[in-house]
Amino acid sequence: MGDIAFLLIIFFMLVSNFMKSANIEIERPRGAELEQQESSRCSVVIDKDRTLWFEGVQSTASEIKGVLQDQAERDHEFTVHVSIHRDLQKKDFMPLIQAVSESGAKMILTGEPEE
Repeated sequence: MGDIAFLLIIFFMLVSNFMKSANIEIERPRGAELEQQESSRCSVVIDKDRTLWFEGVQSTASEIKGVLQDQAERDHEFTVHVSIHRDLQKKDFMPLIQAVSESGAKMILTGEPEE
């Protein structure tokens, strides 16, 4: 278990450095009834090209599910912010929603207030 914990620490340290250099463009959906949510320790983004980004690193839904399962097992209140480009349809983002749901992590969908 110590080895796994050490490897996860290294993984998240590397991922945090990559997140600083990633340039992800996304237009968040707009809504009239948005409320401020708690901050999360990680984020997942789907851009307009249907590319999944986990903490700034291009990933697959199954990779994201595995990492989130590990985190959710340690912290039952683990939250992840999910940002989906506003032009995507249900078939484009449902695999990600399912992966996050199955991981046991708490999911918070993000958006922008309507003007």
